Amino acid sequence: MNQDLSGLEIALGAMFGVYMSKQGEDGKLSKQAFLELLNEPLPSFKKGDGRDIGEEIFQGVDLNQDGSIEFKEFALMMARYAAGSYETLQKLMKEMNKKK
Repeated sequence: MNQDLSGLEIALGAMFGVYMSKQGEDGKLSKQAFLELLNEPLPSFKKGDGRDIGEEIFQGVDLNQDGSIEFKEFALMMARYAAGSYETLQKLMKEMNKKK
């Protein structure tokens, strides 16, 4: 069995690590933890006018409306964000590859 991790496995592990760093004892992100997460590594979730739209994002991500974010909800949010940022991600990858 190959011991090397694929890029996808590394990315999924990193995403899960970010989630786990903020999750509560119930394995979910509270609203406060979710808002902190958005403001730390993902500052692009703030609108250009400086207004924090974290509350709006929380409402859209909390699909089952239980007041917290489960990992599946978090993963879906990240997938939507990545899909919406495809061109930006492509440019970033090209720049990273040039530096190698």
